[in-house]
Amino acid sequence: MTSYLWPSVPFVTITILVGLHCLPAGYLGLLCKFYIVVYLLFMFIGYLFSSKKQRRCLPSVASSMSYALVTGASNGIGAQICRYLVQRDFNLIMVARSRRKLDALAEEFQQMNRKIKVHVIVLDLTESNAAEKLVNHVDSLKNVNIDILINNAGRGCTRPFLQTGSNINAFEEMIALHVSVPTYLIRHYLPKMRDRPSRIVNISSEISYMSSPRAAVYASTKAYLTQLTTALSYEIEQMNDNSNTSFLLATPGPTLNTEFDRHDESIVFRFPFVSLTAEQVAKQIVDACLRGDQFCTPGWANQLTIWLMTKVPLSFAHFVCWLLWASWPEVKQWLHERRHLVIVCFNLIFFLFLIACFVAMDKLLENLRKQLKESQPVTTEDELDLFTKYLKQERDVTHPDAPISPRKLDTHNDITKAYSQQHMPTIPQFYEHIPSDPLGRKLREEARALFLHRKSQEIVNSDEVHSLLGLLEENASPPLDPESPKINYDDFMRVVRKSSPDIANLFPPTIFADLYHNDPYGRVRILDLYQYTMRKMWYYHSRMGLSLYDSVGQGYLRESDLEDYILELIPTMQQLAQLQATFYKFYVCTAVRKFFFFLDPLRTGRIAIPDILCSGYLDKLLELREEDADADDLEMNWFSCQSASKIYTRYLQLDKDHNGLLSRDELAKYNSGTLTPVFIARVFQECLTYGGEMDYKSYLDFVLALENRNSPQGLRYIFQIMDIDNKGYLHPGDLNYFYRGMIQMLSTRPLTEVPPFNNVQNEIFDMVKPVDSMRITLKDLINCSQGGLVLSILIDIGSFWTYENRESLIPQQAPNKDDSVHV
Repeated sequence: MTSYLWPSVPFVTITILVGLHCLPAGYLGLLCKFYIVVYLLFMFIGYLFSSKKQRRCLPSVASSMSYALVTGASNGIGAQICRYLVQRDFNLIMVARSRRKLDALAEEFQQMNRKIKVHVIVLDLTESNAAEKLVNHVDSLKNVNIDILINNAGRGCTRPFLQTGSNINAFEEMIALHVSVPTYLIRHYLPKMRDRPSRIVNISSEISYMSSPRAAVYASTKAYLTQLTTALSYEIEQMNDNSNTSFLLATPGPTLNTEFDRHDESIVFRFPFVSLTAEQVAKQIVDACLRGDQFCTPGWANQLTIWLMTKVPLSFAHFVCWLLWASWPEVKQWLHERRHLVIVCFNLIFFLFLIACFVAMDKLLENLRKQLKESQPVTTEDELDLFTKYLKQERDVTHPDAPISPRKLDTHNDITKAYSQQHMPTIPQFYEHIPSDPLGRKLREEARALFLHRKSQEIVNSDEVHSLLGLLEENASPPLDPESPKINYDDFMRVVRKSSPDIANLFPPTIFADLYHNDPYGRVRILDLYQYTMRKMWYYHSRMGLSLYDSVGQGYLRESDLEDYILELIPTMQQLAQLQATFYKFYVCTAVRKFFFFLDPLRTGRIAIPDILCSGYLDKLLELREEDADADDLEMNWFSCQSASKIYTRYLQLDKDHNGLLSRDELAKYNSGTLTPVFIARVFQECLTYGGEMDYKSYLDFVLALENRNSPQGLRYIFQIMDIDNKGYLHPGDLNYFYRGMIQMLSTRPLTEVPPFNNVQNEIFDMVKPVDSMRITLKDLINCSQGGLVLSILIDIGSFWTYENRESLIPQQAPNKDDSVHV
């Protein structure tokens, strides 16, 4: 049989192999284990000698010259395939016998999508030389590239071989539609399709994997189509060229709403979960075709049926197919004639079921007995004996030569005391309980306040720092330099010993080596030591100030804690004096979002206080205390009044309906409407919204990500939006999805010719150089240092235009002196 052609579901295959491996030892178990080893060996050999080229198949994208040739397109699966291709902007060439149905469908498709073209070819493919006529007709059309060839035309007959009745030509028609015509079309179009991403789809059948009584000719001709598809697919993979053509083998099961279903009385069409509608089958086939898959079997029940029927004995498969393809009256007659045998089989199955239930019950009771036995309470004497045994064994291992005391530890308390004194002098604290009652919380707050007050008194004050500077200048090491005095290590340690203990704690021995810069006399600048001291003093003061707002007392600030800190800091900022009180809430929200966007990328809702101090953002915020700050620096400072007002004003301008939230259409006007609608739609799918609209906090995250696209946090934000299925990587299908949105925007603007997706994809992968040649991860984007540019050319039309015209935008070199004189 052809079961080796069927790619079993990996989960099912692994489950079966594990089940066989877990069989108990014996002849059957050894045989199953030997089968597993041989199966894995053959699978490994096949993988080594197979081409990996199919993984690099580019997704199929419609263009103005892209056509899909569909045979049997007047009804059933073929008509539905055409319908879904029209939704994907593919032009159609529909082939069938009925002109009335084709014209009606063509008119419907034109109304659905005005951008496509539909050609109708009325032809009976069962006639002689029909395939040659079809090819000549298609080749006569101008500006037509067949990018998708779908051999869908078929004929069914589920009667015994000698009972065809009036359908005497059914066998010849099946051979023509399932064998002759697909072979001729593939042979003609395959050489022409290899220079571009293209697909050849052969609609076979689930029954092609098994020999089927009552449908002998139908199953045989479909088996030919299955074998042909898989064999040609392997041949294409083995060719050492850049062909992007791939084959798709579709093997649908019983399908409703088709000509086959209307004229067939088989009971297989009456089973739920097995029979699918033509719409369901066509959608899965079109999706698999555009993804570049090699196999498609719609419906999990059909996949399971194929897997089982190719593994069971041939006689049983014949028996099942004989019954399924029969009509209900024939099945009743067959059961009545063999009713005694049916009763015996039913009783045998019921008897085996009872035996299995008794065995399972016995195993369950045995496990319960073991659990009850293990859960029996241990007496004090048993526990004492066991503890004494282990203690004696450990003492013999750690102290083998130590004399054994003749005194016996005869009480449990003595043994516990001796063991704890030897191994556990103190009990470590693994968890600090935070009280929940009001009195406990108040006591905890008071204790923290006293602790912070005591720590703040240990911080060096400004007078001590000035006295330290005087001591350093007095003990400057020769040769003296009045403009930049320096000091060596010995003199520096002498100054430290003369200073207060708090000053001495600021200078570990390694700090001198850190500040040393290749001085020939082994000295460091006194100014560097002074600046280090001031920096440490600022760090401790700032940490004490932030710790006062740590409501939990765990060393981190939540969003509400940081909002309180900044709100109380506003009156001390000279550059925020013009800030109105009504705007305080929005300013605090704007400032806090920058801290949490960059310092809390995982959205835990809290930031460690040392991270705030070391980030540099707090320095930018505290720069607003200066009265004579530079205007340009204030313009670039996110925390300045000008910057916050500009951001909030822009938010109000986007909010056209004045409801305090931004809809998708309102956000699309951001940055003069250069962002693609596809990207905007993904933003609203991933970000937190309220009734489908974005609030001010989400808008701030959006702005921070776009203004800092090259930062790891900005790349993470945009990457999560572009990672459609949350896979953790971007593949060519994701890039193509966003690039199609870019093409839609470019089509409305008078720009130059849009480059094909293949060129854009190659440039992106060349810039990123990912570890996996067909996957771009967030780590790849961060490491390539061009991640912001890569993502921008897929979501921002301005960035795309700038990158596409980068060579023409480079200013020409100024002419030399001779050239200018000549001019």
